[in-house]
Amino acid sequence: MVNENLKQLWSIERVAERWDISKASVRALIVSGEIRSVTIGGRRLIPLSEIERAERFGVGQPRTVHPKK
Repeated sequence: MVNENLKQLWSIERVAERWDISKASVRALIVSGEIRSVTIGGRRLIPLSEIERAERFGVGQPRTVHPKK
């Protein structure tokens, strides 16, 4: 059961790849409170349930840039 729970925890690097953003951007989202994380053994990890929750609200999605007129 413990191993199954660990599969549900993603590294900052893996989240950055999923969202196609930088690791620094993922860290900034954590610091700002937009996504939650846990620290285990000195590693910052993000639960898959938190990633999916954030995606429902558009976190990690490319921001829409409006062209200048």
